[in-house]
Amino acid sequence: MRRKLKGIVLSLILVLQLAVPSIKAYAAETLYDNRTGTQDGYSFELWKDYGNTSMTLNAGGNFECSWSNIGNALFRKGQKFDSTRTYSQMGNISVEYGCNYQPNGNSYLCVYGWMKNPLVEYYIVDSWGSWRPPGASPKGQITVDGGTYDVYETTRYNQPSIEGNTTFQQYWSVRTSKRTSGTISVTEHFKAWERMGMRCGNLYETALTVEGYQSSGTANVYKNVLTIGGNGGGNQGGNQGGNQGGNQGGNQGGNTGSSGGDTTVQCESMSISGPYAGKIGNPFNGVALYANNDAVTYNQYFAYGTHDFTLRACSNNNNMARVDLQIGGEYKGTFYYGGSYPAEYTIKNVSHKTGNQEVKLIVTADDGNWDAYIDYFKISGGSGESSGGNGGGNQSGNQGGNNTGYVQPQPTGKLVALTFDDGPSSTTNDVLDVLERYDVKATFFLIGQNVNSNTMATMQRQVRMGCELANHTYTHEDLAYKSAQDIKNQVEWCSSAIKNTVGVDVKFFRAPNLSVNNTVYQSVDLPFIQGITCNDWESYVSASQRASTVLNSVQDGSIILLHDFQGNYNTVQALPTIIESLKNQGYTFVTLSELFELKGVNPNQEYKSWSRVP
Repeated sequence: MRRKLKGIVLSLILVLQLAVPSIKAYAAETLYDNRTGTQDGYSFELWKDYGNTSMTLNAGGNFECSWSNIGNALFRKGQKFDSTRTYSQMGNISVEYGCNYQPNGNSYLCVYGWMKNPLVEYYIVDSWGSWRPPGASPKGQITVDGGTYDVYETTRYNQPSIEGNTTFQQYWSVRTSKRTSGTISVTEHFKAWERMGMRCGNLYETALTVEGYQSSGTANVYKNVLTIGGNGGGNQGGNQGGNQGGNQGGNQGGNTGSSGGDTTVQCESMSISGPYAGKIGNPFNGVALYANNDAVTYNQYFAYGTHDFTLRACSNNNNMARVDLQIGGEYKGTFYYGGSYPAEYTIKNVSHKTGNQEVKLIVTADDGNWDAYIDYFKISGGSGESSGGNGGGNQSGNQGGNNTGYVQPQPTGKLVALTFDDGPSSTTNDVLDVLERYDVKATFFLIGQNVNSNTMATMQRQVRMGCELANHTYTHEDLAYKSAQDIKNQVEWCSSAIKNTVGVDVKFFRAPNLSVNNTVYQSVDLPFIQGITCNDWESYVSASQRASTVLNSVQDGSIILLHDFQGNYNTVQALPTIIESLKNQGYTFVTLSELFELKGVNPNQEYKSWSRVP
């Protein structure tokens, strides 16, 4: 009894000793020049290229900073790691923070860090100064911690990094509305990036950061608690169309009703069949489908007749892997994977039989150049309709502009085709608002990786309005430096994403940056489209300059090339002037398909890129 009491007393003393640092007063230290180190359990760094800076290190992760007359400066406190583990090996990572943030000019308040293998500099930006970074076209949107973030991937060429001057990727999540306190679930951003094909390597650093660029300002980080370990926010971001978190809804699914929540089934728990199929432990615990008729199956009960189906998988190389989905013995679509890094692919609004059905994932198109590695299978979005209902109710009227009552325009007067690149994004809806106001149709060249559950409604609106959807590759990379197979993958994957989301076939192709060569021409089996440009991808080109350039160049049969990437508001503002002026000159706005048809011109001509249809 005395030994037990003694142990309890010692335990209480130990708890009190561990609690002491949380109330211990620290003598604040102020830094003025570049320095790194550790203080009160946190790594810290002040880095600048030049200018006036100060950073006061307070208790825990807290700090104060100020800057003026700088080029670039970063103030941060967090943790540095040994670059031997990925985020998934470290457990959940989150930052709870509060900051009195007063920037004057260009600045970010963010979680910042680096990864190795691959080398990546990453930002999760919750607030900013006069400019919202990074000024690129987003890959998509995610919802985390009650807020919406745009996701970007940019490239830095031969720039300073933790490995010296080199080329590396930057990953960004940028909140659509500013905040200066709350929780940032860092792991959820990493997961979302990977689902978008942005590979995350071994962690080197995670830190709450204030950055200033050619600006001035002050910040008082009065709360900064970095937590690492545990399972964390597996259920966060539940309104992302079933694309958040691999473990939601249980791992077996089995005979659940799938009537509104998500059901996730690990592929290695399914029945495995075929000549070569087998379990694997790398790059994940899953199943490899090596040849035609390799398959996995299980039985699922469906209370409703329409669902979205997601498969996380990859190819064993850079060739396109294809896995077919069969439900109740009927083919329902194909999942595509164009690389060796795991990613999710979703087939939307699939109509199927209700009740107990056999679900099969099977390879039928193997040509000997790839293997499919499959991880988990997810069912989302029960329609809520009765069994055997219409299924895919959102698709009515969305089949390529062939709605009942649609009237083909007659070839009278002058014709012009408006086209937009780099969507869909939130700016696309601003463009559609203008087009709808003037009863104008256009053709939109979509980036495949921007096609997701968050942009599906925008795409449905485009098609409802009679607009045409076209192909701008899957990742918007310069094809002139790609192999023939990589080019084919980029185009096929984009077309499949559009087809699987809104059910339309694309008819035209525009190369990123209009960069083509013989290999590109020979690898793409779609007509090539260019057009009149007005440098509307440059933020310094005003709305009036854009409109003036277009109006000075248009002829009968012209194709106008504009952009609807995130935040391209000058183009939105230029549209009314362009449309009104051309209508006053007798022009009719048509889609590309209508332009070629009404001009009586076959667009399928080898080694030809169209800017005008004579």
